[in-house]
Amino acid sequence: MDLNSIALLGIDVGFSKSRPTTGIAWSNGGQFNAARTHSDWERRSLHIPPSTTFSVIAIDGPLVPLGANDSLDRVCERLFIRGAFQTRCKPGLSNHGYGKDLRRAASHTAEQILHLASSSEAIEKAIRPGTSVIEAFPNAFLGVLLPEARFALPAAGKRKKFDWLYDHAVDSGVLNDIFEALEWRNQALLDVMLAETDHEKRAAWICLLTAACAAIGTSEVVGDDAGGWFWLPPADLWAPWAREALEKNRLALA
Repeated sequence: MDLNSIALLGIDVGFSKSRPTTGIAWSNGGQFNAARTHSDWERRSLHIPPSTTFSVIAIDGPLVPLGANDSLDRVCERLFIRGAFQTRCKPGLSNHGYGKDLRRAASHTAEQILHLASSSEAIEKAIRPGTSVIEAFPNAFLGVLLPEARFALPAAGKRKKFDWLYDHAVDSGVLNDIFEALEWRNQALLDVMLAETDHEKRAAWICLLTAACAAIGTSEVVGDDAGGWFWLPPADLWAPWAREALEKNRLALA
């Protein structure tokens, strides 16, 4: 599949009522863009090409099936909060505290954009059956790609963890590797991603890469039907430590 020929959308959920904490990135027909904006649809929609149906939409935010309880403990989150992932790319738990607010914001975002999702290209394990809407997890998407030696370097604080991962993904060449593995021939897009410094736009770009992996069917998908799924890079691109950590955690939770 030529990724330049299909429409993809990535959204980093932000739910501040006053600050522009949402990141949006899209690509279509070889064109692309990213923006930082607010949580309301009126302003979000300004940064999405009009009258476009997207083959895959990837949202960075905890997405659970319709009707799931607010206190649902998600397997996908549990698999990434222990072992080697704990200090490298763990998620926050979305079944209590701040996590519940983010879960509600992610659900609201999914409802906002459902009308933009292709119904003819529905994806198995999409968070809304019959759609192409999936969950991105940018921290883990980048984290599992990085060589173990990178994590021996001075770490970032919790609030800056994602940007630390992004910087190392650029420096180590793993973003280039993703484009090569996807056979995505769009050097201009790669160059923009490599040069990006805005936090929200960076997250949105990784959501876009998540959508691209799903579009060509190479994603590693982790989770279960009850709690939803993380969509991550192809397993053959994962660093050995990450593959080993996931297998250990799966055995521990079995």
